[in-house]
Amino acid sequence: MPSPAPLQSSYSQSSSGTTETPNWLATGHCITDAGSFTSAAVDLDQPRQGITLAGKAASSACSLLGLDLRSDCRLADHWLRGDDVTAVYETDDARHLRTTAMWRLHPSGDATRAWELIASAQTSLLQSDALLAVVSEIEATDVLWGTCEDGTVRWHAGESSDATCVLLGRSRATGSGDTSVLVAAHPGDARRMTVRRDGTRVVVECWLFSTELEKGVLLRSRVLAAVGRTADATRWAGDLAAKFAASPPMLTT
Repeated sequence: MPSPAPLQSSYSQSSSGTTETPNWLATGHCITDAGSFTSAAVDLDQPRQGITLAGKAASSACSLLGLDLRSDCRLADHWLRGDDVTAVYETDDARHLRTTAMWRLHPSGDATRAWELIASAQTSLLQSDALLAVVSEIEATDVLWGTCEDGTVRWHAGESSDATCVLLGRSRATGSGDTSVLVAAHPGDARRMTVRRDGTRVVVECWLFSTELEKGVLLRSRVLAAVGRTADATRWAGDLAAKFAASPPMLTT
């Protein structure tokens, strides 16, 4: 696989030690979404946290689109370009996985902010286990499950094995304002989605790459997350999830 573009060609360096693109501001390995209406940042040294959204209280902070590699890992490379924050991780286990996480801004409405994690994996072994999860943890008061039917998302209060997205409601009591969070797996990519409660927090896991990975093969998948107003959440979340589900699956090699 070709080596990524040199770091210095991907963004500009300022005299203050920060780097920036039109959409991202970086200080060291901490990358901030400068255009977001809610505080959002990626710490590249903590891939499982993904995009962290700060709340008024520490308990109300949530993490979206974190990468759980099921192992300790090291940050092998990283760069910024346009809408993308890209990091390459190598696992510290017998699987010898090299995983690329690309956190990308996703088009959305004025009152909504959306991001997409494009994850890819390859190995230097003849065969390896590539199973990993994209994890989001949200302080939430309620959960709706979404199934896509004829290009439209239908919301259900009960758990559904056919669901490809969930909508998590948050209230002012949590210090998060009246906002909701959408997490959506692409139906052509995801293997399974699980949702569980951990106290007052809801943990959403989108499991990817359950098949064996062979040397020379690149697996690729993606998951969407968005935050917006609770008042019309089923509308904007349904529109985003339906358009995401209708986009063609990503090619693998």
